[in-house]
Amino acid sequence: MTIKRSLKISSLAAAAALMLAGCTATDSGKLADGGEGEGTSAFALPTELREPTGEFGSLKDLVPADEDGVWIAAGSGQVAPLQYVPEGNSEIIGIVADLTAEYAHRLGLELKIEQVSGGGVMPGVESGRYDAALASGDFIERRGTASFVDILKGGTALIGNAAAPTDITGVDTLCGHSLAVTISSIQQTRAEEENKTCVDAGKDPIDVQPYDTVQAAVLAVQSQQAEVAWSDISPINVILAETPGVFELVGELMWYAPYGVAVSVDRPEMVEAVRASLQSMHEDGTYHEILERWGSESLELDEIVVNGSEF
Repeated sequence: MTIKRSLKISSLAAAAALMLAGCTATDSGKLADGGEGEGTSAFALPTELREPTGEFGSLKDLVPADEDGVWIAAGSGQVAPLQYVPEGNSEIIGIVADLTAEYAHRLGLELKIEQVSGGGVMPGVESGRYDAALASGDFIERRGTASFVDILKGGTALIGNAAAPTDITGVDTLCGHSLAVTISSIQQTRAEEENKTCVDAGKDPIDVQPYDTVQAAVLAVQSQQAEVAWSDISPINVILAETPGVFELVGELMWYAPYGVAVSVDRPEMVEAVRASLQSMHEDGTYHEILERWGSESLELDEIVVNGSEF
């Protein structure tokens, strides 16, 4: 959901780190430990990769005979809670990592998850260096070289301070209000577009406040420097789960392109094998159980399909 991917992933990791620490913001903008009562963490993210529970190799017949039996899935490892490396850990964990471990297990594949910096994931999939991207935005423009097995919903949301309710009801009611966004995110671009709409209509402009990280944007809301923050749904899920009573959703969730397991278009049989394995997880409840483990049930798809995005 961002223009500069590297900046986005750093921001999300920072947001997760904040919430994992169970911290809240003081009026000075500094971080302080959460106390008892309101703001006390009611949810903690898992710290380890989930062990698969399905039968190993139950769907191995779907894997072409010429496959080598090893599935190398690559990801940035910096998009919490989807895929990230927590402090003190050496491996990628997260919702997508759990889903990948389970679908590969059912296909009878040995899984290797590799952390790839910068924008090297998709080029690596296209060149055959990696078998798949852990999860990447399923945008139509990308389908010339890769197919996407849609794995999670993707979208954005507004989050506000529960102690300072606002009359904002959605993006189309931001005129005259203050908004925190992450620098170079798609939300910043959209905010500037909405601001122009406000000005062109003769309404008060939006006070768009860009911050380096999601963490900083959220702190701006808590310290009431900004009325709402606009970010991806996944980190917002973590924020709401770990700091109950501190923040609240403002308006409706805004869904965009889903996250998909990206596999080269030259491997249609493996695309179908991954889809079938994930669908089997969906049907027996494992898919839901993994999302629930991460407090992210709102990202659940109704069905696992290939190239299902309209964006």
